[in-house]
Amino acid sequence: MVPAEAELAGAGLPGTDADQEDRRREESRDVRPLAVVGIIIGVVALVGVAAGVLAMVTHGFKPKTVVTYRPAAVFGLRPGQCVNSGATSLSYTLVSCASPHDAEVFARFSLPAAAWPGSAAVRQQAGDGCASRLSGYLNPQLATIGLTQAYVYPNKEAWQAGQRIVVCEVSAGTGRLTGSVRAKR
Repeated sequence: MVPAEAELAGAGLPGTDADQEDRRREESRDVRPLAVVGIIIGVVALVGVAAGVLAMVTHGFKPKTVVTYRPAAVFGLRPGQCVNSGATSLSYTLVSCASPHDAEVFARFSLPAAAWPGSAAVRQQAGDGCASRLSGYLNPQLATIGLTQAYVYPNKEAWQAGQRIVVCEVSAGTGRLTGSVRAKR
């Protein structure tokens, strides 16, 4: 005959070793889905962090763009040269002063090297500098024929690149000039 305890242990009834083993198995099954979800969330978080770091690293190291200032050709004009205007104030065609032309360069000078004083100040300095130089260049007999003056001066970009040249031009109030307006010497 088998003792009653042995029968209970082999039958898997509550309170036996077999019952406790079954409960452990069930508890371990309950933990596994939570562990899998935790691992998935961890992997997603790591991928997100890695993507963020990669984006930050590659975004911060774009190839360097170097912008260089190319001086406009108009700043190379010299007194006595005659020009026809182009599509912009910085483009022109150099022509003989004997043929009809839009303007004649009568002065070229540099503004003082300093920090950018602003557009209004540069325009004022350019206008004053050209006005003071016109009478010394102009043929006195032409002083009353209604000539106008214009000038090209550096903008902020040009100034920051070291350009300080002002080019002064004289033109007819109406129509075009033919021949030089320069005083004979």
